[in-house]
Amino acid sequence: MAVVIAMSGTAYAATGGSFILGRANHETSTASLADSKGTPLALSAPAHRAPLAVNRNTMVKNLNAQYLGGLTATGLAETGGEGFTAPNTRAPISSTATIVASTGPLHSGTYYVSATAELFVVTGDGEGGCWIATSSAPDTMINLGRESLPNNIVTVGETAAVSVTAGQTLEELCDTEGSTSGSTADDAGIVAIRALSSSH
Repeated sequence: MAVVIAMSGTAYAATGGSFILGRANHETSTASLADSKGTPLALSAPAHRAPLAVNRNTMVKNLNAQYLGGLTATGLAETGGEGFTAPNTRAPISSTATIVASTGPLHSGTYYVSATAELFVVTGDGEGGCWIATSSAPDTMINLGRESLPNNIVTVGETAAVSVTAGQTLEELCDTEGSTSGSTADDAGIVAIRALSSSH
């Protein structure tokens, strides 16, 4: 395919002829470009200008791109985790912190986290509470939810933005003030959604 630089004219039918740079060219069949020794086409544009434009949102087959919306494949990988107990699950809790819900291992980043559980605290245990924590620091309470309603069921909820390193999990832990048996954390769950942008 010959490439010709022209200084006049507004449009050119390039089928079977030359492709004119700087002018609108129209094809009636698909044009192809091959290079047996390297990249067949390289495009360069000024800063903040797209080097390529298309007029359809139809999927381009076999297109392998490094970025999507400015994010790499790693940035677009799995964006969160969650862990829920089965309905009507009652996890015994005591004065020792107990994990009642947990995400799987997460990618590094900052996550918006929400965790809930229904607490039933028997009279001898005083009060109960739940909190969000990372697997590496379970005793560091992030957004503690605590209630003191003996022999009543109450829903506690915690929300927080938490930074984690690769491979860590986020957990919801619960405990009570006393060691009387019978207190439980029911139907616990945790959801962690990774924030891909710092603009929000």
